[in-house]
Amino acid sequence: MDLRYVRYAMAIARAGSLRRAAAALHIAQPTLSEQLRALEKEIGVELFSRSSSGVQLTEAGEAFLAQATVAVDAFERAVAAARSSGGDARLGVADGLADVVARVLAQLHGLRLRVAPMSTAEQIVSIVDGTLQAGLGYAPGSTPRGVARMLIHRFPVRALMHRDHPLAGAEAVSLADLAAEPLVMPESDAVAGARRFLEGFVRHRLHPRLGPSAATHDLAITMIERGAGYTLCVHEGTPVPDALTFLPVKEDVPPLEVVFLWNRQADVPELVSAARHVARTG
Repeated sequence: MDLRYVRYAMAIARAGSLRRAAAALHIAQPTLSEQLRALEKEIGVELFSRSSSGVQLTEAGEAFLAQATVAVDAFERAVAAARSSGGDARLGVADGLADVVARVLAQLHGLRLRVAPMSTAEQIVSIVDGTLQAGLGYAPGSTPRGVARMLIHRFPVRALMHRDHPLAGAEAVSLADLAAEPLVMPESDAVAGARRFLEGFVRHRLHPRLGPSAATHDLAITMIERGAGYTLCVHEGTPVPDALTFLPVKEDVPPLEVVFLWNRQADVPELVSAARHVARTG
């Protein structure tokens, strides 16, 4: 039996609805429904009764989850114990955060650490599954139980564009001016990033012009250098070619928030301490 299905059932029971559970787990609701049906088929009983107002545990579901919760907790403790016995720790890192992870790694001494590139959503799923101890990503809307989060840094949003761009000579650029230009968005962590930036335009009744997407932040920088438009996703701490420049945005746009995520049951005090140091020093 796949423990992920059991954890999903636990999340559904806590949330009281498939929609809220899917949002908390950062997965699509149809996918969650399909996995719940697979679990019920494997067990041979219905765990939840469905209605228009949500879901409720059946008597069989209550009996199953009472024992399954104990089993999952025991499994997580076993995984944490095994990993704390000297094995490598894994740190997930979202795209575009090379400078931040370098500052965290500079605080570590003697810890064997493997860095794994992955999106924030992938980090959260892997931390819940126990296959990842910690991660650096962009602030998600919420995190599941068992996943702790710490704000590392807030980067003010700046427009990155070519120095030859007509807007590049100004001290600051307005959202109204930017809305007429193609906005390049990296596909990694794009859902959360796009929502944050687009809300800034919408609040001022503007409709941004979406340009081509880029697979990574590095590719977005290359595309901007080649004249593809501008981007808002690259923070000022990122090295960029001399041909590009960062411009402040006149309006108030929510900052880019970088967070440290970790499994509450994982034995990674050195990583947590290093992240806290980076958070304190900005």
